[in-house]
Amino acid sequence: MEDLDAGPTEGEEEALFNKATAYLQTLASNLPQDKLLHFYARYKQATEGPCNIPKPGFFDFKGKQKWEAWKSMGDMSKDNAMLEYVNAMREADPEWELKADSEKGGGSSSSWVRVSTLQQQPDDVTKDEDKNHFDWVKENNVEKVKKLERGKIMEKDENGMTLLHWAADRGHQDMARYLLEQKLDVNARDSEGQTALHYAASCGHLDVVRVLLRHGGDPTIQDAEGLQPEECAEETDVKMIFKNL
Repeated sequence: MEDLDAGPTEGEEEALFNKATAYLQTLASNLPQDKLLHFYARYKQATEGPCNIPKPGFFDFKGKQKWEAWKSMGDMSKDNAMLEYVNAMREADPEWELKADSEKGGGSSSSWVRVSTLQQQPDDVTKDEDKNHFDWVKENNVEKVKKLERGKIMEKDENGMTLLHWAADRGHQDMARYLLEQKLDVNARDSEGQTALHYAASCGHLDVVRVLLRHGGDPTIQDAEGLQPEECAEETDVKMIFKNL
């Protein structure tokens, strides 16, 4: 592997950065949120410079996290942002360059097997034996959730989010449908007054919005900011669903 201390040329540094950004797609599902935000902030800094957009509203939890991560980069140069991105990739997977070359060259399924070994790294992801019902919903593991006792299905996390909130946030249509079949309150609110419909609308998950509405999701509920689900939506097709109610 190339010695970073030797210092790649400007062209080589950008090529390595571009290679790393492409390879991240094979790791994204195995990385925790904080790692993804780390990559996101440096990608935006490297490609667009310092944060140049307004801070999202409070209801946009994901958008605010991404904005804050990018904003934290301050005036870091694009070259340094590229360097930190590549360094982070090496920390996530020391052999990523070899794997990226292998996938590009032949598309062998063995490369995907090697990538899956990242699931065994405790610093990057939660081990299977340590996962709980919220993790299962985030991963769309319906079979695991079906084995839960009713008390577990009804639990909320530290932010007041139910399993249905997480299914809506991740866009898991089948998971949302199953939870609703178990009589999970479709209009339950988190600590900020947001329902699963707020999450699905904000994230642009059209199919989940439809499922929630069919099961009695109330589009008139306002969150702590006084916003209804329709007002959280950015996608045109999602907005149209609410307008056509």
